[in-house]
Amino acid sequence: MAFDLKRSHASMVLSRLTSSGTIVDTEGKLLCAVLEDGVEKVTIVAAPQGTEKVLGWSRLGDAIPNRTSAVEMITVPTAPAALEVDLRNTNLVVGRVRAVDQNGVVLGIDPVYAGVPAAGTVKVDHPTGRMKYAAGQSGLAITVTYLYDLTLMQAQQKFGQRFINNWGLHAIFGQIEVATGIGELFTDQYDPTQDYTSAAALTLGANGIITKGGAGPALNASVVSIPSEANPMLGVRYTFFLAP
Repeated sequence: MAFDLKRSHASMVLSRLTSSGTIVDTEGKLLCAVLEDGVEKVTIVAAPQGTEKVLGWSRLGDAIPNRTSAVEMITVPTAPAALEVDLRNTNLVVGRVRAVDQNGVVLGIDPVYAGVPAAGTVKVDHPTGRMKYAAGQSGLAITVTYLYDLTLMQAQQKFGQRFINNWGLHAIFGQIEVATGIGELFTDQYDPTQDYTSAAALTLGANGIITKGGAGPALNASVVSIPSEANPMLGVRYTFFLAP
């Protein structure tokens, strides 16, 4: 489940066709309204330009998530594997890892694992989830927020398996539920490299995720829960009413 069923609510749920070429296979993604053949349909925007109209977020009866978020609190060791830490998960998503030390310093992410990290950076081996820290970070507490890809077995173990009769219905009929109106959403469909404690506006990110900054339009939404180790989902309160 890409959103928390117990804490995600919407005052209105619409049924919409997906636009031509649009495939929605994940819940909790932001969907944009488009007119196609004179009818409002929904799409996921790969590269927002700022003119998009966010209608709401996706709800599916047959989704099996293939990616989710995690937050880990680690302490950089000095022995036995000096300055190296294995995260609990593997197959980290490149460009979707953030590391902040106990002093609030954001560390640069170096995707090339070989060699010695430069000061203020951490090397990340994304396939294995291993991190290598610089010497000056020894003993520091680090908060790591990241997205990682799931195998089918991991997804089923973590989120459960949907009822078999529901499989593929949205793909066959091109119809999807859109949660909209006023409500709250706790989702793992967000950019983990952003600082959600800052006052900057939430915006529509690439492929329907929530982010800050970038070229996407600002969302009429505010953060109500920062991702944490106990709850790695981002919580937002939103109003997604669109003018006709």
